Amino acid sequence: MLARVGAWLDRAAFHPASLPGDLTIGIALAPPVAAGLIIFKVPAAQMLGVALALGVAGQVAAYVVWRRLAPRPQASPFIAAVFGVALVGAGAPLSASIAIAALAVMLELIRARYIPAIRAQTGLLAYAAVAIVTRGAPFAYINPVNGRALSDPIWIWYHYFGPQAAPIDPIRLYVGNVPGPVFATSLLAVAIGIAWLAYARRLSLVVLTAFLVGAFVPIYLYHWDVVFQLDSGPTWFVAGLLLADRRMLPGSWGIRPVLGLAAGLLALGLRTRGYGIEAAFFAVAAIQAASAVVAVIMWGTSLARERWRRKRRLRQREAQLRVVNGIPKAS
Repeated sequence: MLARVGAWLDRAAFHPASLPGDLTIGIALAPPVAAGLIIFKVPAAQMLGVALALGVAGQVAAYVVWRRLAPRPQASPFIAAVFGVALVGAGAPLSASIAIAALAVMLELIRARYIPAIRAQTGLLAYAAVAIVTRGAPFAYINPVNGRALSDPIWIWYHYFGPQAAPIDPIRLYVGNVPGPVFATSLLAVAIGIAWLAYARRLSLVVLTAFLVGAFVPIYLYHWDVVFQLDSGPTWFVAGLLLADRRMLPGSWGIRPVLGLAAGLLALGLRTRGYGIEAAFFAVAAIQAASAVVAVIMWGTSLARERWRRKRRLRQREAQLRVVNGIPKAS
């Protein structure tokens, strides 16, 4: 047992790229989850418990249903559930976390079984779907100091301060002791997770750089405070841990920087319309959803083309057999 643990630690320390994909992203999620538990305490623990319970149930269900399949589909319901609840506010009802985690698990199982070509984080898609249906139920944030309801820093900045203002101390934003999603407020914790992905060679620096360039455009045009706008854990949570994850990106190298640039423009540009930190969530979710639709269309087109080719070969074979059977035998 100790030898096996030592081998895993050695791989994690010196050969992180050889680790399983789910373990790699799980290690990247550990710092934000730990920071959320420290900052938001009981609400964060309850939401994490929901994600763990439904993720484990999904993993067990996948094992039972797919145990006779070879090879087995590679599903990540546990990771999807954690990603889904990570973006929920601590003041949201627990039913919102249950709905998001359950939907994330179901979508992940469907994706892995039927359309594995889709490269999207189903937890983020589940979060966006529940937020739209419930008209913003996951957006209920609280002040971690006194537990009272309070809007996120970007919303407060837009409605009560000028463009160049920075109403909250950058150190507080960096540490994450501010209203926001339970497992994404701390930029420090998110940065540790992003650094781990980079060390494990799972991070696309091209996409992350393009996102930063896109984010600078509205900051420059509207003369905003650079530090305040970019010192946002939730923004870099979806940009670094979701959008820039190599496993979630399309195979084409040319399209990757375009996706990063578009996400950066939308994530910060929508702040001019009064949207808070949720703009980044929906921007990345929309990009991944669009990529999923393209993947489904290409997958369906490929299946249709292959089916047409098979039918054409069968028709040719039947025609050849008719010709052979029509030739009279020599007496």
